[in-house]
Amino acid sequence: MNRLPLVFALLVIASPIAAQTKVLVAKERVPIIIADEFTGGIAYPTACDEQGRSYIKLLKPGPGMVGPLFKLSSQGVVETQFDTSGALINRYAVRPDGGVIMMHSDGGAKFLDGFAPDGKRETSVRLESPPTPFFPSQLAVFHSGEIFISGLRYRPGYKAGAGIYRRTGSLVKQLTFEKDEKVEQEIANDLDAQKLNREAVDKSVAIAADDGLVYLMRATSPAIVYAISPAGDVLRTMVVVTPSGAGMPEFGLRVVKNRLLLQFRRKCDGKVNSCQGSIYAVLDATTGKTLAAYEADKEVAGPIACYIPDPDRLFIFSASSDRHGLDIVEAQPRESSP
Repeated sequence: MNRLPLVFALLVIASPIAAQTKVLVAKERVPIIIADEFTGGIAYPTACDEQGRSYIKLLKPGPGMVGPLFKLSSQGVVETQFDTSGALINRYAVRPDGGVIMMHSDGGAKFLDGFAPDGKRETSVRLESPPTPFFPSQLAVFHSGEIFISGLRYRPGYKAGAGIYRRTGSLVKQLTFEKDEKVEQEIANDLDAQKLNREAVDKSVAIAADDGLVYLMRATSPAIVYAISPAGDVLRTMVVVTPSGAGMPEFGLRVVKNRLLLQFRRKCDGKVNSCQGSIYAVLDATTGKTLAAYEADKEVAGPIACYIPDPDRLFIFSASSDRHGLDIVEAQPRESSP
């Protein structure tokens, strides 16, 4: 890890939820208008840009990762369809201009493909291999144009890897994170723990925020969130305590107006349907202070499309109740009874 001055390398541990968890209920449902049917599920993670447009990759039935990526308006209308054929993984990143980047492989070499906001393929650049190679799984694009990539080193012991790249594909800096290194040292001789660490890295999420930083979430319990600058400096490390009644963090992570939203799936207790549903924690992204907790009722179950604070509103991709397809559901906290 970079040996930053203490004033910059800030570790914050989010306090447990003090306020009562509020229930999120559906306020409005908007059908997603897509001509074809996609019954193979949703690829994770989903995304949202600063204009409130959501991004979702829908899979076709069968093996592999076949299925396009759609950019949707707030009214569920397809604005752009991106061709993801040939993609190495189901992960992508949204650029500040509304375009996206994806990754493909050719003979072991890794390439970043750039797509314009209208869906046209623009560029394909080869990634410089870092000193310690890793398999790229998480992508995010800084406002300044640099690209953050994180993933898994398979030898030895399923460890985490990360780097900052220029748009040309050249490496700016390879990164290590102090909390990652500590966990890896503790599990070095435990194969079961190494497997759990691999899953935590595989299910990580990296997103670009409106403050110019990239936030990387490690799917551990408690969750670990790093705030990273375009130069590769770790400005904050947040250890997010799991809200009561929830299990591991999901792929849902959003940072808007210094509010960090993190989605957790329910902890399974052996009862029927006990794993269904989500709980969300909202924190101050600059201090790690817990501000609110929400539990989604069954009407708003699903991955996050967008998050808007002040007041808190979540937009969720949810299965339609009366037809085959998906809706964008606007969810708000249920008003308290007088």
